[in-house]
Amino acid sequence: MRQTEREGPRETLRTRMGWLHGWVGFLCGLCLACIFATGTLTVFDTELTRWMQPEINVNTYVAPTDTALREAARIVRSQQAQGISAFLNLPSHRFPVLQVLHYNGHEFTGDILDPRSGALIQARETAGGKFFYDFHYTLRSADIGGVRIVNILGVGLLVAVVSGIVIHLRALLPDLVMLRLSVPPLRSWLDGHLLAGVLFLPFMIMCAYTGVLVHADRLFPAQSAAAHHHGGPGHHGHGHGQPPPDAAALLPVPPLGPLLAQARENMQGRDCGFILFAADRITISASDAAGPYMSRDHVDFSLPDGRLLATTLNQGRVATTMQLVRGLHYARFAPPGLRWLYFISGMAGTAVITTGLVVFLMKRRRKSGHLVAFRLAEGVTISVTAGLPLSMLVYLWANRLLPPALPGRDMWEIDLFFTAWGLCLLHGMGRALTRHAASGWREQLGGIGVLGCGLPLLDILTAPGAWGACPSLHAAVGGVSLLAGSVALYAARRVGRVA
Repeated sequence: MRQTEREGPRETLRTRMGWLHGWVGFLCGLCLACIFATGTLTVFDTELTRWMQPEINVNTYVAPTDTALREAARIVRSQQAQGISAFLNLPSHRFPVLQVLHYNGHEFTGDILDPRSGALIQARETAGGKFFYDFHYTLRSADIGGVRIVNILGVGLLVAVVSGIVIHLRALLPDLVMLRLSVPPLRSWLDGHLLAGVLFLPFMIMCAYTGVLVHADRLFPAQSAAAHHHGGPGHHGHGHGQPPPDAAALLPVPPLGPLLAQARENMQGRDCGFILFAADRITISASDAAGPYMSRDHVDFSLPDGRLLATTLNQGRVATTMQLVRGLHYARFAPPGLRWLYFISGMAGTAVITTGLVVFLMKRRRKSGHLVAFRLAEGVTISVTAGLPLSMLVYLWANRLLPPALPGRDMWEIDLFFTAWGLCLLHGMGRALTRHAASGWREQLGGIGVLGCGLPLLDILTAPGAWGACPSLHAAVGGVSLLAGSVALYAARRVGRVA
């Protein structure tokens, strides 16, 4: 009797946690799947941008020459005189060119220069991998609201993870040992969801926790407004950068080479990442990839003489902790092997969320499958699970098929992505409402298969020179798309077990 009394509260807790895990996991998971998928691609956003600009023929990192730096500074000043808040992004091993960038409301975009000669490289306009980064943390919202939504969803992910641990903890070991892939579909999908969730649980918790911490100030309107107006440029800046200085007050810029050398020395040997140009001073900031502690350490020099004004090193326990949190979340410091580990873990995390969505629907199909609300939910799930990767591939295909000189082609690529995704949503909901959900799954998965398997061939036909200049990059993009297409075709053949 006592054992029964003890088990009663435990079962009640598991039942309540099961309800919480299911509903919070499903409602938040529809957006979290998109956030995780785009965040996974963000690990290689720089490489994707290089792939999407095959005209760039600089493939090896070299330090920018004085000639190139002088020309870049001239372009920055010219754009500032026109009221454009431009800054200079320095070459790195991942993207070995000079960039004169400005914030367009979503991404940092602008001119590309050869670091040796300073010559302008006529590359096609594209948001590149930065589009996925922007979508990942703002849901492509031009205001702070998107960041707040993503933060709330991150909290929802932590709730789903904790409740999932509670309901599965007691039977965790037997379920892992007895992975049942040949039993009824619901059991095998649940086992796959559980196995992937346990193996990649630390990564998912780390991403959710650090992501919430990085943007925690955005949950509070007063503080987020200040951060929005004072955020600096760079991959983890969220504002519009510094306001452009008054054109009449612009002072000449001295040679930048010696200033970069001094800034690096003052920042304890860390590489420099970008340079901000104010009316009477310039600010040289540390690179995001300088180490696991992502800071905004910087050195200020006066204009026009280049005299050292100040060195700002953000130190202290709180500052250092937040620098590590940012570094772990963005992984800009990571070497290629560690970035691939992030990528694989991100894909697995996305799979955990999407399999959870499928399990949620399968558990309720018998009782609720006739309801319009259930069919709408399945239609949305189809468009998230299959429609989103299909639209990502449309985005990459658009990059190769749109004319390189098309005005505003970067927005054309993005518009085609959202158009494809919108059509996937209409298609999925149409199939689900007419009780042909299985056909909806098969057709969208088949679309992924065709576009994914066809992308390497398209790349070879439309950018043969880029393959010769940087074969590893193009082979990696083609290999991942081919793998995704093959998996989708296999899944399309077995989709009858889901719907």
